[in-house]
Amino acid sequence: MNGCVIASILYMKSENDEVKVCRALDEMFEESTNKGIQMGIELNQSEVYQTMLEKGFSVKAIASIFSVSEESIEKLLMKA
Repeated sequence: MNGCVIASILYMKSENDEVKVCRALDEMFEESTNKGIQMGIELNQSEVYQTMLEKGFSVKAIASIFSVSEESIEKLLMKA
């Protein structure tokens, strides 16, 4: 076998008995990991922005400190 021919094939063995994970599964795992990391980053950013607002920083000041637009901060805070 040279790859993942059908969805039920999760791995294949090479000539030297190494198990190789299907490239599609690797890509799905990488994509979901990257998406999870991005969601974590956004959540952390949101928490930082919210804490700064609670401490009296304005959205304009936060945007200036982090070199982002005021709109991006407001959009992220609306998601949370």
